[in-house]
Amino acid sequence: MIDKSMLMEAVCEGCPATCWGKRTHCQVHDLHIGKVEACPEWDRYLLQQENKPRLSVQKEPGKKRESLSDWNELAPALSIVQKTEEEIRDYSYMQIEIARIQRYLREAGEGMVSQYGLDSALPKGQGVHSDKTHAEAVRRERKQKRLKSLQDKIERINRAVETIRSEQERLIVEALLDGEKNNGIAKTLGVSRQRYYEIKRSAVMKMAWAMYGDEMQQTG
Repeated sequence: MIDKSMLMEAVCEGCPATCWGKRTHCQVHDLHIGKVEACPEWDRYLLQQENKPRLSVQKEPGKKRESLSDWNELAPALSIVQKTEEEIRDYSYMQIEIARIQRYLREAGEGMVSQYGLDSALPKGQGVHSDKTHAEAVRRERKQKRLKSLQDKIERINRAVETIRSEQERLIVEALLDGEKNNGIAKTLGVSRQRYYEIKRSAVMKMAWAMYGDEMQQTG
């Protein structure tokens, strides 16, 4: 596990909300730094570390070697959790995009029949019809692949939501899927931002396991 003190030194020390070195009190969470259990800035820092080139841990002594090993072991799981959170955030957009692509495919299909049915008798250069038809076929195939990918993501999210048993966690996930903002959801729940992010983190982790359980097990 990642040592919380390491996150405090790496993140909180440079955060303007902590008054580090004076009161060590986080103005965001309204808690002493030592009592903070979860923070979006910690998550962001972990993901930033994941994206950096991995360092060799063989030449590093003692505790630093262990820390680098922790980063390397944690990185794949963090990537999956990040992907899950991004897909939850993009849920509403994906539904809109699915409808747009379906409309395009429907209208493009009707347009091709209309265009080539009426214009086929008109004189055109050799290969014009075939070139246009091929280009449109390639475009439609690309759209269909994207449509299938988005539909698979939506279905995977919908199945995962049904596995969430905690009412608070379910409320958070459903609200995020509806496009609501974190602050508004926290107010609806009647909890502090600190507590909200703790519940949200647990919910996203459960969603990640439900959506990508096989991949998560491979990272363990």
